[in-house]
Amino acid sequence: MHRVLIEQKDEALKDLPILRAKLKKAQREALSVKWEYAEMVEKVRIFEIKNDRLCVVTNDATSQVQENIDLIDHLRAEMNELKTSTETLRSRMDLLASENEATKEELASVKDQLQVTKDMVDKWSRLNDELREQLDSTISKWDDLDREYTALNSKLEEASIDSSEFEEMLAQYKTGVEIDEAHLITKAEYVK
Repeated sequence: MHRVLIEQKDEALKDLPILRAKLKKAQREALSVKWEYAEMVEKVRIFEIKNDRLCVVTNDATSQVQENIDLIDHLRAEMNELKTSTETLRSRMDLLASENEATKEELASVKDQLQVTKDMVDKWSRLNDELREQLDSTISKWDDLDREYTALNSKLEEASIDSSEFEEMLAQYKTGVEIDEAHLITKAEYVK
């Protein structure tokens, strides 16, 4: 389980530079589109000023009327093209902004997943440490009981206690050892 969590964490960390690169790229494209849009707006303003000047000039001479009308039509066509380009750039800016937002959301999601994975790893690590402490404590108790059993057994042989008392004490210690051994096996299986 711990290994799976580490692998998930590694995968999330691998995706993080890619997402950051996408975010930077989207921001650069948005800035580029913004500059193009500003240039288009300036050109439209210049054409509108030229158009206003042409209207004044056409009243001065009738011979130039047709030329001015042609020029106005030409400028209007260019202005319409610029408006179309401006609309295209606006839609492109909107698309880049939405991609930028999506990338930010994806990055936030990866950060959240990474934090959850880190929290789970920390939790399992603490649990593992606690179980190891319990296992060490149980092994220590088992060793103490084994030494006590051995000491009592040797004292029993020296004192030559009658066999019924000996068997009763031996049964009590065996029961204690078996219980501790069962606890040890259960905890060892739980740690696995």
